[in-house]
Amino acid sequence: MRPPIAFIVGYGPGVGAAVARRLKNDGFFVAVASRRVKPGPDTSDPHDYDLGIRLDMAKPEDVGPAFSEVEEELGRPPSLVVYNAAAYAGAPGGRSDPLSLSFNDFQYGVSVTGINAFQVAKYANAGFDRLSQTLSSDAPKAFVAVGNVLPWYSMPQALGSSAGKRVLANIVEASASAYGPLGKRFYYAYEVNSKGGPVRSPDPATHADVISQLYKQKDQGQWDVRFAKGLENQTP
Repeated sequence: MRPPIAFIVGYGPGVGAAVARRLKNDGFFVAVASRRVKPGPDTSDPHDYDLGIRLDMAKPEDVGPAFSEVEEELGRPPSLVVYNAAAYAGAPGGRSDPLSLSFNDFQYGVSVTGINAFQVAKYANAGFDRLSQTLSSDAPKAFVAVGNVLPWYSMPQALGSSAGKRVLANIVEASASAYGPLGKRFYYAYEVNSKGGPVRSPDPATHADVISQLYKQKDQGQWDVRFAKGLENQTP
């Protein structure tokens, strides 16, 4: 049986790289995409991924061609899609003046963090449908958005990112409700501290463990997955 394919959108040296390494160890062929990744195969030894694709998530029109490249180069659509792209610009006036953020920075943050993820979820779901025609009906298929607490936590100085994460969570919630019962699972996974609040520095290895576990999960379950380093996963 051929290995499953994972596609990580928003690859970088932290969470993205840790997830890629974990999925390689789990037996996946791994494709990654970001603005700076080297296109083509990773030639380092050991290598973290099998295919790199240049993709700027500020340009949603490039999402379709990126998915097509994954399918053409690796042979079929991805069974696991991880959305890890985000953009942050703090309001110059801080917490007391969230509207001091420029419109362009607000729009960019909302688009990259949330709105444009719709395209990734849409192409992931279409790929899951094609996989269902060639794989067994119980073969895992999952979309995991790497999130944070901002949909439920007030951080006025991060208005663009906060609004974007709320959009992202809404996309996942709607998709999980509609497609989860059909075996196409969608999750918004986010790390919290021991008190349930935001973390300063996300732990890459913990993210990798959680995403690996979510892929292997048989049923949809809760769409919003809260976890803390060293603790069992929780949901609000």
